[in-house]
Amino acid sequence: MLDKQLILGVYDNGDDLLTSVKKLKKKGVEIFDCYTPYPVHHLDNEMGIKRSNLTVGAFLCGMTGFFTGLLLQFYMMTNFMHTFKSWPMIIGGKPQDYGMWPSMVPVTFELTILFTAFGIGILFFAKSKMIHGKIAEIIDPRQTDDRLFLAVEPTELSKISRPELDAFFKENGAIEIRERNLDGESHAAPVKKAEPVAKPAAKAKTKAPELTEDQKTEKLSLLKSVVGEGSSDQKDDLKEINGVGPVYEDKLNSIGIYRFEQVSKLTPEAIKAIEELTKYFPGKIEREDWVSQAKNLMDK
Repeated sequence: MLDKQLILGVYDNGDDLLTSVKKLKKKGVEIFDCYTPYPVHHLDNEMGIKRSNLTVGAFLCGMTGFFTGLLLQFYMMTNFMHTFKSWPMIIGGKPQDYGMWPSMVPVTFELTILFTAFGIGILFFAKSKMIHGKIAEIIDPRQTDDRLFLAVEPTELSKISRPELDAFFKENGAIEIRERNLDGESHAAPVKKAEPVAKPAAKAKTKAPELTEDQKTEKLSLLKSVVGEGSSDQKDDLKEINGVGPVYEDKLNSIGIYRFEQVSKLTPEAIKAIEELTKYFPGKIEREDWVSQAKNLMDK
């Protein structure tokens, strides 16, 4: 269990969290840990976490399986060293001897994979001390849902004062600042009331401006020229595309997109127009590859 008093910066964006870690490390402040509901690329490198030695363990387990496979087959199929005798087999009128290497490949390969898979699994659980019945160390229930946490110990306040740390969190995208006391008996330890903080002013300036009517008309025309016209009379169930829900399906319909065929024709310019018109998550359409999904749904 954790037995720490921690100062937590709460984020809703992985990029802001990563930037904050970089800046704190440059100031000489050590990060106690970061808690995220999904992987944040390069976060481990910025925190100074060394690469795991599990790869070495995987190699050793694989080599154990490799030599086990060879030894097993030599023992079972040959007069191994003329001393250890099992039941040598005669196949096709020919005794199995040391020239049977090709036939040994499948078993040797499979045992190498088997030992590697089970071995690295056992090593991972042993290294992480993840045993049956262990209670998860949860800083905040939202760390498994939609919030990211940067934890700093109060001992680091000798390198940066508490007011400076709070101001740093606010300036770098934190939406809350919390203090959490965790003892070894309970994860429901008292939590000081969260300090709601406004989004940084610089970030507010980068918010996409509202489109004028002329801009909306221009983008709708661009979209129409790329995907063509659609009609509610011939409408596909766009919710079959991963990432499209009922609300967003209505938004797509409102800008003239009704069919899988139209989605399959989207270009980067058309996708950008959709994002600006609907204010949907930037990059999500390309990241989830709606175009390929729509093409596959058309073929069904």
